[in-house]
Amino acid sequence: MPETLSPIAAAYALLLLIGMPALAALDARRGANLAEAAKHRRLLYVSVGASLVILALLTLGVAAWQDVPASALGWTVDDPGAAALRGLAVAVLGLALVWLITAVARLAGLRETAAVTLLMPRTAAEKRGFLMLSGIAAACEEYAYRGFGLWAITAWTGNAWLAAAVVSVSFGLGHGYQRLAGVLRATTLGMVLAATVIWTGSLFPAIVGHFWINAALGLGGWQYLHAEFDPVDIDDNPGNDEERR
Repeated sequence: MPETLSPIAAAYALLLLIGMPALAALDARRGANLAEAAKHRRLLYVSVGASLVILALLTLGVAAWQDVPASALGWTVDDPGAAALRGLAVAVLGLALVWLITAVARLAGLRETAAVTLLMPRTAAEKRGFLMLSGIAAACEEYAYRGFGLWAITAWTGNAWLAAAVVSVSFGLGHGYQRLAGVLRATTLGMVLAATVIWTGSLFPAIVGHFWINAALGLGGWQYLHAEFDPVDIDDNPGNDEERR
């Protein structure tokens, strides 16, 4: 890992960690029509997946341009089996924290958004698309945030745990469309994933854990997590909301 952060790498890290939450906030203010988007979930999954791939390619390009070793960004794994098991452990811990934060937020009266449930897959085809998106999101977001972002802030501050906190807050704010409860969930999960990278020196357990968290929620977990949604928060398409309770 380079001892100093180049100006270009630093600028890209700031753009990533400040720009992405800012874009999310701008989209939220514009008032995206989630009910309309939910009618075309497969196309939405393709669009989001393509955006994440572009983000990862930009990150890769900057890293290559600035001669940042792949190993410094976590692209290393000594024992694939152990990494997979650690990833599953991260997924179990992450899902438990998601449930706990959601339950506490509900008790505290924090109103949830319908965004999560509206964008979850219903049909078999949508579920296949969601699984592909989960894999893309796990690899690309981990590389951008817990790979490049964590490396850059650590190189700048000299403190990996401070860097983990900064990256996790940025990751959480990027989920601002899910309101405060969603931001808290994403920030907490981001910290768990960042800690995994710091402890193992590898992105792979975090990628595995991230994938299984997304997959578990998308393939049915969301129905239990958000079972008490206020009907006014759900779209008007009864075919999309037959699972509502």
